[in-house]
Amino acid sequence: MRADSGAVADEGGMTLPLNYSEHGYIALDGLIGATMQPYMVRLSEPVEPDAMRAVLRELITAYPRLRGVADPGWHMYRLRILPDDTITDQLFEAAWCVDAHLDAADGAAMEALQTRMVNEVVPLERGLLCRFRYVPHAQTPALFLSVHHLLADGRTMIRLLTEVLHRLNGGPAMTVQSLEAPSMLHAVRPAHWWQWPRQMWRSRQHARDLAAQLKPLHVQRKASPWRTLPTYHLVKHHTLPVSASALRAKARELGVSLNGFITLCLMETYLAQAPDDPAAAAVIRTAIDLRRFYPKEVATGPMWGNHVASFLIIESGRKTLQERAASIKAQVDEAMRRFEQREAFWMYLFYEITPWLGRTAVTRILRNVRAKGYVPQSCHATNIGNAASIMPADARVRLIEFVPAVATLDMLHVVVELDDRITMPLMWERCEASVEEMEEYLQRLNATFLRLAS
Repeated sequence: MRADSGAVADEGGMTLPLNYSEHGYIALDGLIGATMQPYMVRLSEPVEPDAMRAVLRELITAYPRLRGVADPGWHMYRLRILPDDTITDQLFEAAWCVDAHLDAADGAAMEALQTRMVNEVVPLERGLLCRFRYVPHAQTPALFLSVHHLLADGRTMIRLLTEVLHRLNGGPAMTVQSLEAPSMLHAVRPAHWWQWPRQMWRSRQHARDLAAQLKPLHVQRKASPWRTLPTYHLVKHHTLPVSASALRAKARELGVSLNGFITLCLMETYLAQAPDDPAAAAVIRTAIDLRRFYPKEVATGPMWGNHVASFLIIESGRKTLQERAASIKAQVDEAMRRFEQREAFWMYLFYEITPWLGRTAVTRILRNVRAKGYVPQSCHATNIGNAASIMPADARVRLIEFVPAVATLDMLHVVVELDDRITMPLMWERCEASVEEMEEYLQRLNATFLRLAS
């Protein structure tokens, strides 16, 4: 534990401060339900349920954040880390489940189970905020590791699964991880106090320019945003009809990354919805890992938890593929420059203050922002990279399928590469679009990838 981590010890264990993102997940709990992240991994060979259970119980010991619960203070919440004792043993028994009646090789059944898990109600202030479900199979069993977003972001989830895969392959015992809880403001604030006024003005001007750019545009969507209250989340498994190597070759040809080319295909799919509208635009929200931007004196450990921000990529008008690719690359490069130069400061300063308003006020703000469409977007897309990296090089128990999911405010694609395949599972609110509408959208998306990658 770092001395400056903000940790406080008392008779109930250890408590840590929450960053503004984590306060947001608590506030969202009453609005859209628990923001659970059920990640599904299908394995190459059977694992005995008792062996899987032992590895997952070890994970609870090694990663103290998995024993975290929301601890209410007089005005704000903190994260309480439960002691690793017999009480945690009992809580783990409630969180662990073997679904021997299901067929792990049945893709539709696994999609349905993942949908149920993304809608699972998990009390914030008691029990473990994670769930583990194992579906045994003679050849290809499936494991679902589900963690509340209050405890972990996508990078942390990848690390948890890395630990599980290494232990299943006979790796060494897991090392207990340190706890850190730095403010996310450290990742975006200027290095020196005298730089604050200038950087605040610059970042405020960027925010104003973005609002002015979006105002005249007709942002294309597939999901119609809910205006009152949402219903429940749906998960749709989807694998692209073009290999990752083919997409990467086309991306190199256009001078962009694989992620940039996937963004381009999303843009073209949305813009095709309104070919005769000169004001039509596609707006993709893209995640960015803030860990690289923290000063070394603030965050020296692994920083498990939530340390992710986002920015918008906006495309409109008719352009050639080369022009569109160049525009997307320029926007990504500019966003990275702003974070590196501390010019993405203004909104994060505001976010840092909002938890002091209290949970009710934060929930109302989030509801109003969502219902009134203050930040219009086509969808949210995040890329978690090549899932093969979580396996040991000589793995006997290997990944053959990897499907992340998360309960979310906005329609979301999570992009994953594995064995030369790109998986892009889709999550959305049922009140925003029907299954049939989303299947039609995915067919159009497939057609775009086939056309642009040829």
